[in-house]
Amino acid sequence: MEAGMKELLLKEFEKDAIYRMAVLNGLEQSLFPDGILSMHQEMTYSTVEAGRIIKRSDSTIRNHFRSDLVDYIQPEKFGKFYRMNYKSIFKLHLIFLLMEKAGKTSVDLLAELGMEAAVTIGGNFKRVPRNESREVNSTEVREHDHLADRVSLLEKSVKIQHIMFNILKYEKDIANIERQLENREAAIEQVKTDVYMRYLEEKQAQMFAVSLKKPVVKSSFFGLIKKAEEIDYNEIYSEIDKKLTEKMNLETKEKIEKIKLEIEDLKNKKNKLLQLLEGEKDNFSNVQLDTNDSQANLIDSVK
Repeated sequence: MEAGMKELLLKEFEKDAIYRMAVLNGLEQSLFPDGILSMHQEMTYSTVEAGRIIKRSDSTIRNHFRSDLVDYIQPEKFGKFYRMNYKSIFKLHLIFLLMEKAGKTSVDLLAELGMEAAVTIGGNFKRVPRNESREVNSTEVREHDHLADRVSLLEKSVKIQHIMFNILKYEKDIANIERQLENREAAIEQVKTDVYMRYLEEKQAQMFAVSLKKPVVKSSFFGLIKKAEEIDYNEIYSEIDKKLTEKMNLETKEKIEKIKLEIEDLKNKKNKLLQLLEGEKDNFSNVQLDTNDSQANLIDSVK
């Protein structure tokens, strides 16, 4: 898969201006890290997932989507969210390499691409020719970046609140399931007790009924002498106990099996919720980390 992705990228970006710029600046050794080679041709990735691939924060990636370079990167936008294929992520990777290791600016990259920069002038978004782009008022650019950072922080704050709501909900649902599991475990013991008590009651009732029976008087062979036929109470009691025990065991088994199925279903639900909870906790850590980075950048820009 890694060799295939590298060959695919070399073929796709053979004539790409930014790729050639990276090669000319001696960045060949940094072009294909493991994260880039792990991408799949048919998949798309969120900004968070892309950040893990190229080891950049979500907020830093989104900043480029608010610049003119977005026309080069070409992410897909769905409302407030973005998805990127392997080509868009590799383009981002090239941009970061050139800016961080070759000291290039977004204006340099746009010039290489033959694109015009866009700046905010008097509250209006206006494109200017390339030869004017380097003369853009630096204060206006900083103000634009400062506002973008604030918007990004606000988006992350809302996202954190949503994640925390999910975490609390999942924890509440898990606690509720654990209480149900305790109740179902206790129900098993209650079933055993209830069925056994019914067994004792039926056994006592049937034995009492047998004890009230009178011996049957039968005629002798010659019909002259009559004698009472003795009743074998021990044998009758044993037969009663055998039948009632079988009935008790069957009833207990059926009811316990039903409860065990309910317990298994609850455990499956609990496991799914635990997975969702862990996922949200990871999301919270990632967003909080990105937010802290954004706050630090915001403070630096104010200074």
